[in-house]
Amino acid sequence: RRRRRTGRAHCSAVAGHGTLSRPSGAPPPKGQQHRASNAAAAAVGHGPRGASGMPVQSIQLEPGNDDDRLELPGQPYAMALWNLIVRPPRRRYDLARLGPEEFRLWSVCVKRIDINLTNSRGMTLRCSHFLPRALAEGNPACDPGLEPRPVVIYLHQNASCRLEALNLVPLFLPLGISLFCLDFAGCGESDGEYISLGWFERDDLSDCVDYLRKTGKVSAIGLWGRSMGAVTALLHADRDHSIGGMVLDSPFCNLTTLATELAQSEYLAVKVPTWLLSGALGLGRIRIRSLCGFDIEELKPEQHVGDSFIPALFVHGRGDDFIPPHHTEKLFAAYNGDKELEMVEGDHNSPRPNHLNRKAVLFFCRAFRCSPTPQANDDGNLARMLGLDTLGLDGSLDLPVMSRQLVLEAGKQLAISGSFPPVPGGRLPPAGAARPWLGDRHQLFLPFRAEGALQLCEPSAEAGFCVCLVPSPSDWAGVSRPPEVLIAYAAADGLHLARASERGREALAHAECQLDLSVPLLCVLELRPKPSRIRLALGTGGLEFEHTLREECDLEVFTWLWDSRRGEALFFDCAFSDLLHPAGQDTLSMGAVYSEDSSVYSGDQRPAGGHLEPPPLAGRGGGPRRRSQRGSTETISGGRRRSDPPTSTSVSVVVGGSAAAQQEAAGSSSSFCPSQ
Repeated sequence: RRRRRTGRAHCSAVAGHGTLSRPSGAPPPKGQQHRASNAAAAAVGHGPRGASGMPVQSIQLEPGNDDDRLELPGQPYAMALWNLIVRPPRRRYDLARLGPEEFRLWSVCVKRIDINLTNSRGMTLRCSHFLPRALAEGNPACDPGLEPRPVVIYLHQNASCRLEALNLVPLFLPLGISLFCLDFAGCGESDGEYISLGWFERDDLSDCVDYLRKTGKVSAIGLWGRSMGAVTALLHADRDHSIGGMVLDSPFCNLTTLATELAQSEYLAVKVPTWLLSGALGLGRIRIRSLCGFDIEELKPEQHVGDSFIPALFVHGRGDDFIPPHHTEKLFAAYNGDKELEMVEGDHNSPRPNHLNRKAVLFFCRAFRCSPTPQANDDGNLARMLGLDTLGLDGSLDLPVMSRQLVLEAGKQLAISGSFPPVPGGRLPPAGAARPWLGDRHQLFLPFRAEGALQLCEPSAEAGFCVCLVPSPSDWAGVSRPPEVLIAYAAADGLHLARASERGREALAHAECQLDLSVPLLCVLELRPKPSRIRLALGTGGLEFEHTLREECDLEVFTWLWDSRRGEALFFDCAFSDLLHPAGQDTLSMGAVYSEDSSVYSGDQRPAGGHLEPPPLAGRGGGPRRRSQRGSTETISGGRRRSDPPTSTSVSVVVGGSAAAQQEAAGSSSSFCPSQ
């Protein structure tokens, strides 16, 4: 009788009543610490109940952000055998985690296109395609300068989503290889309640392949799958021999074999004894068939590798105790195509080392018969403009390899090329065009205010500030980020904000008004964090607009006075202040002033007391200096350096004030104090 009760208890655990609960304060069993953290990297359902009515439990991955969470079926999570197979933790996330729709790498501008596909079962799949901007905006069928390029489809794990693919963007895009990723049905933000570990996912993959071929923008197609994604690739490969290559990370060879191993592992709250194993597996097989409509006995990737001839790179972690390495070794031995095997340190969910990612990228280059060096394109190739090694910059995923001097040189190049109006077709500005004027460089730290007096002498004149910011490291663009250059300026038709690129100015915002060119203007530029925003004002109060930047940026900022030289403009004076200091206090230095010819001060070389004396300037006390005379009257007030963490950024512009106030502000050639 006691044995029968024990058997029923084990069957109950396998049937869905076993849990992950343990005594309060007790440490997790050996080997479960990393699994608990890995479970906290996934999510299920949209509220107290999932789509099927099953109760779900949510775990916030980021405090105060319910969009970024894990969802687990049951309260507490029922760690039944079939939950490990068809309903693991589901990763929910905020779509902002995918990054901006358009961003810059050193060698290419990248554009993300989000797609909703409907699979053969009527479920919506959330997908993203990262392409070079020129290819995303053009059509190879109509533009002889464009040609279809290879694409790699990334297939995620069972308790993951398309965010898993983001760190591959700076590896593939500089080579002209686009990256496509998706949330499988039942995962991430796609529809569906259950997964099938490759059985139905291969049909989702087939729908994605069909979509990509119809776009006319891709040539060869490669597959990079991990765990469930690797099995999906194997199940698809033997029916689609046009696939160019595959990276298969941690696939299993037979689902029944895997279920047998899991039933006696620490992933179940109560292990199934050997004498009860066949009955437990039979019960799990019936339950999975009723929930998901497929038979685990038929899911055997080892029966598909004999008919696959696509070049394949097999990968597995030596410490993997969820899918042991012998699964991959068996598949590798039976595979008929060109093959390689790479064993790496780590377990099933460990991040793969950077050297393996680079080896996989080179494997795809050989499979696609394309060059492993960055494309020699002109669209967004900032590194080529500077004569730099683009692969070393964009391919740096762990340590930044750029210097401040490189950032400044790149920022200045963008400021010059981006000062021209947009050039049709994305071509470079004409060589004979007049170069813009940039004043002395100022090193500042957020938040700050810059105030300058200027006058537009002709209707075609444009003058204001040029700001160079460095985006923070990110999953989608690596750690060595190229600078972002913004131009906030006044023109006869109002105030403008533009992004500087090698193709000219890209307008971001415009506050339309007719400025009085007969009087000087007091320009006020403010850049604040959390979220960062630029405020450009003429006088006090009046017209304004606000614009939020697409990425978070470091707090160190470089600014220049800027004149497009399309018409005559006058600069009178310039001063900087720290917005963290309360009103009424003396303005302190916020960094350093640099001449474009030679450094006047470095960031740490300052007089005693922390103040910076303004450098000697031409024209002090001699009235305004005309841009045609190549002079300026600039001053910088004192302030303090800070090194706070990076914050996100947004921009706002204001114009207004009486002519009398503007004349009073610009009537003196000496430096003026910022308005409090």
